[in-house]
Amino acid sequence: MSNLQPGPNMRRLHQRLLAYPDSPAPQGPDLLALMHDLIYRLDPKVTGAVLAPLSQLPQCQAEPTYAGQPNVRLLMLWLLADDAFEELVLHAEALVSLILSADSLMASSCPEIQDEDQREELIRLALNGLRLKPEDETDHQARDRLLMVSSSERARVVAASRAAEERAEAIRQALAEKRAREAADKYTRE
Repeated sequence: MSNLQPGPNMRRLHQRLLAYPDSPAPQGPDLLALMHDLIYRLDPKVTGAVLAPLSQLPQCQAEPTYAGQPNVRLLMLWLLADDAFEELVLHAEALVSLILSADSLMASSCPEIQDEDQREELIRLALNGLRLKPEDETDHQARDRLLMVSSSERARVVAASRAAEERAEAIRQALAEKRAREAADKYTRE
């Protein structure tokens, strides 16, 4: 049973991210307007109640400025503005949820778009958040490839590996201490 909708072509989305303009990033009301316009373009049935949580983002409450390099949220907005997404059935609730959680999806809050792995991760996270899969991939392939490039998954695996190694070391030490006590007990009995 397929539960992911086919999405745009990965090559196209990589090219889209590489074309991110080298200009200051919007903040404040300009960023909020940008998000509202994009979501309305992708789901014209959107209501004000669905969009309301976006105004609580710290970047939307700031004074209108243009500064800094793009963060995950801005790169996702740029990615979702591609015409390929207009052809898909997207729901405003999923778009808002993705935008709200964007900053916590990747290990780096400002990914380097020239890095192919970071671009791939960003694209796959965006598609996954919208229940999409790249064109010509099965659901299984899309999930596997997301896990392969996910920096947060990699960090989780590394942390789990470290914890397992620490547990193994504690067990080795406990066994060594037990053997030492047994040897000492045997020595005192003789």
